[in-house]
Amino acid sequence: MKIGYLGPEGTFSEEASQLYKKSVGSNVGLIPYATFYDLLFAVEQGKIAEAIAPIENSIEGTIGTITDMLAKDVNLFICQEMVLPVYHYLIAPKGIKLSAITDVISIPQALDQCKDFLRKHLPKAKVHMAASTSNAVMQVATSIGEKLAVHRKIKGGIFAAIGTKSAAHLYALNILAKKINAKDNQTRFVVLAKKDHPRTGKDKTSIVFSIRKDRPGGLHACLAAFAAREINLTKIESRPSKKALGDYYFFIDMEGHRQDRIITGALAELKKQTGFFKLLGSYPKFRKNPHPLA
Repeated sequence: MKIGYLGPEGTFSEEASQLYKKSVGSNVGLIPYATFYDLLFAVEQGKIAEAIAPIENSIEGTIGTITDMLAKDVNLFICQEMVLPVYHYLIAPKGIKLSAITDVISIPQALDQCKDFLRKHLPKAKVHMAASTSNAVMQVATSIGEKLAVHRKIKGGIFAAIGTKSAAHLYALNILAKKINAKDNQTRFVVLAKKDHPRTGKDKTSIVFSIRKDRPGGLHACLAAFAAREINLTKIESRPSKKALGDYYFFIDMEGHRQDRIITGALAELKKQTGFFKLLGSYPKFRKNPHPLA
């Protein structure tokens, strides 16, 4: 069984994939993909059975590329969800002390989430951008003499990267400081496949729709199908349809499975109010214990 994730190795997506692999079994091959487009289309085209993708972060919000692709570009379903805590680590070559660091490299989000630590412990350090946290760690690991940062070389700098624990182990580097995030940070990952999950009794359902016509109370009329049945909506978000200014898609997560009678009735009523409707899947609600994918 082949499962894809957004690479490269040493990223949070790989950590999520390794966790999911444990729940599926050992006979699973994990394949990194360079972009979300490559990843999702690999499932669509049957090259892999499933894809694991981040869809929402507690600080950065929704990963718009994933939701947009699910709405318009691919016919895939969410069959699992998992929530992982995100911890950032300060990583450097072995033998380098924290006080010696002159430059720090990572992705903009990680640098921003660790700014309090950097201000306190490395106030004079220059910051540099990388394509991913794993790429930042790789640059630190492979730089010899002159330190490579993005597209230019900086002489005399002693670099550290902000990345994952697994990336530090992958490139045999030292962790100078652990869990340097300023805030609690969690990322919600989804497993995407050509079928969703059978009913378990503790499920969620995700959909996307657009209102048939822009009119006063149009969204209220759509949501009334859920309110009348006391269905709990755990998330509702609008995103531009990219068809015309002011035209939006609405993404909703709700408690319950599409095969539940109450959900079936609500979705049937909703479809009468929409110009576009798409089921994104029903799947077990994430449970932290005893196992994140149980």
